[in-house]
Amino acid sequence: MQTPLTNLLMSFYGELRSHFGHRKWWPADTPLEVCIGAILTQNTAWKNVAKAIARLKDASAVDPFTIYRLSHEELAALIRPAGYFNVKAGRVENFISHLVR
Repeated sequence: MQTPLTNLLMSFYGELRSHFGHRKWWPADTPLEVCIGAILTQNTAWKNVAKAIARLKDASAVDPFTIYRLSHEELAALIRPAGYFNVKAGRVENFISHLVR
């Protein structure tokens, strides 16, 4: 449900984007990549997050149902370049579990 404030903010956003163009502030191809990137970038340089996301893409695992079916160990191995991979794998699993359910 859109509120008047939401409509106003989206209108401002539309005007700014029309004037300045897409700013490419978050390099992602899909909304799911934005969410996973937001989890993986905690305490990590973006270049390492990009490597982890590339590994997920190479494994054809940038899909909530595919990630949901991965074991913790498989997911942790894929996102290893992002650091703290066991902790972050758990966080990605929690997010994906919520999303899938």
